[in-house]
Amino acid sequence: MDTTETAPLPEHAAPTVNDITDEIAAQLGETEPIPRKALKRAVRILGPAQVQALLDRVLETERTGGLMLPDGSRRRTPGGVFFYLIRTSVEPKERYKILRPQRPPAPAQPQEETQEPAPLPEANG
Repeated sequence: MDTTETAPLPEHAAPTVNDITDEIAAQLGETEPIPRKALKRAVRILGPAQVQALLDRVLETERTGGLMLPDGSRRRTPGGVFFYLIRTSVEPKERYKILRPQRPPAPAQPQEETQEPAPLPEANG
């Protein structure tokens, strides 16, 4: 009989940044890594309450017909509405930290083979 006891998990443990990010990403339909990282930065920088307020605005916008792209070609996705709200309603310093330009991954450099230096010619002389 195993007498080792494990501590029970708290029933109402505070959600982590990852938990909050996962929940918001699911509601927005965001599955790609770059938008999910921006969501995580938003939770860290703005805090869960402000991010939830933005999410509530997104859901209300979706209920009332959505938000068109500037060229009128289609509606923005829920994630697109969320990031539009970040761009238009968050202070510039915080906005930059959340939406900072992403550097594309560096292209793979071909491995150079290590070669022994050529032997010097012998001097005849």
